[in-house]
Amino acid sequence: MKASDSLRAFRQLLQAAPRAWVFGLVLLLTLSGLTEGIGILLLVPLLEMLQDAGTTMLKPVEQAFRVLGVTPSAAALLALFTLLVGLRCAIQYGREQLALHLQHRVVDDLRLECFRALLGTEWRWLAERRQSDHTSLLLNDINRIGQGLGFGLGLLSSMATMLVYLATAFLLSWQMAGLALASGLLVWALLRGHRRRALGLGQGLLVANRDLQGNMQDSLATIKLAKILGSEARHFDELRQTTDRLRTQQLRFAANSSLSKALFQTLGAALLAIYLFVGLSLWRTPLAEMVVLVLIFARLIPMFVGAQQQLHHWLHSMPALLEVDRLLGECRASAEPVDGLEAIEPLALEREIRLHGVSLHYSDRSASALDGLSLCFPALGSTAIIGASGSGKSSLADLLAGLLTPDQGSIEVDGIPLLGEARMRWRRSVAYVPQEVFLFHDSIRGNLLRGDPQATEADLRHVLQRAAADFVFRLPQGLDTMVGDAGARLSGGERQRLALARALLRKPALLILDEATSALDPDNERRIQDAIDNLQGEITLVIIGHRQAALEHVEHVIVLDQGRLLTEGDWPRIRATLKTGA
Repeated sequence: MKASDSLRAFRQLLQAAPRAWVFGLVLLLTLSGLTEGIGILLLVPLLEMLQDAGTTMLKPVEQAFRVLGVTPSAAALLALFTLLVGLRCAIQYGREQLALHLQHRVVDDLRLECFRALLGTEWRWLAERRQSDHTSLLLNDINRIGQGLGFGLGLLSSMATMLVYLATAFLLSWQMAGLALASGLLVWALLRGHRRRALGLGQGLLVANRDLQGNMQDSLATIKLAKILGSEARHFDELRQTTDRLRTQQLRFAANSSLSKALFQTLGAALLAIYLFVGLSLWRTPLAEMVVLVLIFARLIPMFVGAQQQLHHWLHSMPALLEVDRLLGECRASAEPVDGLEAIEPLALEREIRLHGVSLHYSDRSASALDGLSLCFPALGSTAIIGASGSGKSSLADLLAGLLTPDQGSIEVDGIPLLGEARMRWRRSVAYVPQEVFLFHDSIRGNLLRGDPQATEADLRHVLQRAAADFVFRLPQGLDTMVGDAGARLSGGERQRLALARALLRKPALLILDEATSALDPDNERRIQDAIDNLQGEITLVIIGHRQAALEHVEHVIVLDQGRLLTEGDWPRIRATLKTGA
């Protein structure tokens, strides 16, 4: 990565911050540097006054004091020096606080921008990627960018102060200042390899963090399975190996930073000795000026070391920023036509949903998920979709829900093609109850309100009754009962009924039930089936699954085979066809 790329990335982050904050930070950096430089310059006339040597540096200060009506004295100079130090400390405090606020503002805005981009991306793009990679980016990578920005702002502050020190040194002795600048640039060039290595180690850390995030997420989600299979040791070893790789990357970066720091401190000490020898023995620099120059150079060396370390940390965070840019670029390329956060009116369903020659392909599969389907789903009707595993049932459900768009063919609702804004409006009219229900770690009320935040208490009670979820009213805390992590405190049947109630709260035109009763005991299956039967004729139903109870009550059955329509009709005819194998 070139220096210009690093500067461009830093400017990109600052442009995301409020402009007034950036201007304020630059102003405070300038004032801090000026007060630092003036304070250092005041040491020269102070030392000359103590030596009783009326040199050129002392006379202008005495004249300035007389203009102000102050008698020139060591006490007056010390008072002014103390005042400047106090003023610089106050400016520095304000600068650090403003930089901290700016850093957190940029990080929070960047995290929200990434999450909003993910929310606005087509479902197909999201489904083809590992969820834990997005989690790692939102948590680890963006935090690293925040840390890198903090070091970048610190580097900016260090450079501003170093420039003031160098300008002060040039005012005292341009020869000594030139020697210090040339030697500093030489050392900076010698340490170029360490900075390049920091960038490479940052890329390694990004990969290691993602591996840890994915391994941790999978391990925690499968602890129960590990206990059943007796594979706890394997789970532990996999996580330990991933942790070892992460630690190795972190230690390599720390070693690289420590080595460059040690090298620069060693070279700095040698250069300081050279400055003293050249200044006193060869160029005969006055003692008062030499003392101040040595003080400047002695402060410049650790600041230069600190700047090198800050640059290392900034470069170490660069791969994370590049990864965020890559994600945002891919999300924009795969963005949905309308921002999902905008309020849009649902699309009404009055006559039918019709598919014309619909085909769907996934990039990681050679065969089509759906191939040339032409189907009709009447409004307020009930349709079941059945077929072997991999026949395309879930893909068809995703198309009906507006989550996917076909690669060939079209889908229409009352003659309106589901494209662009119309597809987003249709999604507002659809509710989907998947086989694996997800409940948030919240109360029953909180989970239901995800379906409609404006719902009243009466609305909640109504949908619970329609979903045969009246068990809620018998709980000690009722609607305020906490469901636990992913609904762990509830049974499978209770979770399914709450999911159905949440779906009904949306008042959907189309309700899709994906294997809603496949994993339930007979009693819970009957309860949910009764609730579904009561919805017949009031809402358009699409049921995916093979349960006999569901198939006997639907009006139409569609049979898929390898993405193609095998047959369709009412259940008695379909059952007879399947038995005869015709």
